[in-house]
Amino acid sequence: MRKIDKSKLKLLHNKNDNINDAPLKTKEIGYYKDSWLRFKKNKASLVAFYILLFIISLVIIGPNLKIYNLPDQSSTDALRLGNLTPKIPFLEDLGIFDGSKTITRGKQFILHMNEVEFGEGIILSEIPQELIDDPEVTSLTVTVDYYKYKNYITSYMPENYYGILLSNEINDLNEDPLGGVRRTIDEEQFQEYLEKNYIIDILTIRETPNTTDPNVVYYQYEVRLDQFLLSLDQTPEDTYFWFGTTNQGEDLFTKIWEGARISIAMALAVLLINTTVGLVIGAIAGYYGGLFDLMFDRFVEIASSIPFLSVLTLLTLRYGTATWVIIVAFTATGWIGSYKTGRMQFYRFKNREYVLAARTLGAKDNRIMFKHIFPNTLGLIVTSSALAVPAFVFTEASFSFLGIINYTDATSVGMLIQQGQSVMATHPHLLIFPSLYIAILMITFNLFGNGLRDAFNPSLRGVE
Repeated sequence: MRKIDKSKLKLLHNKNDNINDAPLKTKEIGYYKDSWLRFKKNKASLVAFYILLFIISLVIIGPNLKIYNLPDQSSTDALRLGNLTPKIPFLEDLGIFDGSKTITRGKQFILHMNEVEFGEGIILSEIPQELIDDPEVTSLTVTVDYYKYKNYITSYMPENYYGILLSNEINDLNEDPLGGVRRTIDEEQFQEYLEKNYIIDILTIRETPNTTDPNVVYYQYEVRLDQFLLSLDQTPEDTYFWFGTTNQGEDLFTKIWEGARISIAMALAVLLINTTVGLVIGAIAGYYGGLFDLMFDRFVEIASSIPFLSVLTLLTLRYGTATWVIIVAFTATGWIGSYKTGRMQFYRFKNREYVLAARTLGAKDNRIMFKHIFPNTLGLIVTSSALAVPAFVFTEASFSFLGIINYTDATSVGMLIQQGQSVMATHPHLLIFPSLYIAILMITFNLFGNGLRDAFNPSLRGVE
């Protein structure tokens, strides 16, 4: 080497100076906080997360948002409120979800409804005069306020209406407006209904003398009642069913969130059981291996070959379709997926350098498994768990739609879709809203699960 002149060298520090490392100016970021920061950068997953929070809040409080004292479902009063169209405040001013519906009925019926006093405001569209004058036109298609229309045909339509119609037009109505319209009530009910303006018309008054005291006379009144006032204590103008009503007169908005509450609660129970059982057994088999791993792996191969549909069918045929039966059916072989994930991940990481270092320093097996290996498997476990919830909801809805799962004491979203499918041509809202719930839930859970997978991946820690 070339000799360097020492006179040209200069000491950067004096001999007595203390040289220290520069202190860190940033705070230490833990694993979970780093995961949250990376999750927030995934905009699609973040939006899906907020949508899921909104859906879960509706699942919790949704059934209590619309409180109506609806009639008992076994009564004809409930059926009279059936199949009402969606009607939402404020949005009705924009011409959407305003409770209107386009119907096709007999010409004579439409004209009669348009002319009588109680028909005012029912028909929203204008009827062309040429169609009214054309004798060959036997039916008309008009847009109506469906709430007023239903109240008219179930409450206010004159009883002699069928005498007005021609015989070949009777079936054009496709309704049964007069069944149960007449009602016989006693004196006490009569006074109560009269004060509340429920009574439209008093048809007959019957006097029944007391058999023990001839001076006492009981009165019975045969009356016609306003169905909306009687059932909801409000007029059609003030009535809002946000998603409409079912064919049984139930609030569809409430029924969807009641069904969602059942399915999500069952999904969380199934997820907890499957994940706990599968991960514990899979972690032991993957970490220790040996004879236990070999024997249990053969058992899993046999169990996984059993068709799920056979298990579900046999259990429902034997024990019915109570919620615990469905949970047992989904957990009978559902834990196998978590078992395979846990086994694969623990077998993969048990011989890594940091695990060997921890074992060399005297760490016990349980500390190595849950302190060093488990965090590295957390991303895959969380992702599979997040995707397991919509998978259960979709499967349960599918089998409910097919009639394999048919709860006796509850209505699931799948059952609502099945009911809506049968009348989708005439009442599409019964199919659209439950289907939208399932679709939104599936999409948001998938986006949310993808975001969690990336956020909990240890290899991405600290990556911008």
